[in-house]
Amino acid sequence: MPIDQARPTTLALHSVAAETRMTHGCVRCSVAADFAHHGTVRYTEEWLTEQDLRVHMQSDTFSQLMRLIDGATEPPFIEFALPHQTRGLDFVAEVLASAR
Repeated sequence: MPIDQARPTTLALHSVAAETRMTHGCVRCSVAADFAHHGTVRYTEEWLTEQDLRVHMQSDTFSQLMRLIDGATEPPFIEFALPHQTRGLDFVAEVLASAR
């Protein structure tokens, strides 16, 4: 991610992470940025259960996260840690497809 985009994206992700941490079932939510290596940004949410994450995916906070990802020229690395597996944006696509 270009450095000029990495900094504002990281700040916005910190705001989303702060809201996510207060959500029922959220164990941890973190943002990490490596500005020395091409502005790599990593966003991680850890959940007690898959159901907690699925409920969160219907929230305004999650919508903010998706808008940030959609607006980025080079999206941050996103992962969702569940009790028995870690998933990425593929999980979001699965949940949205099953909701149709």
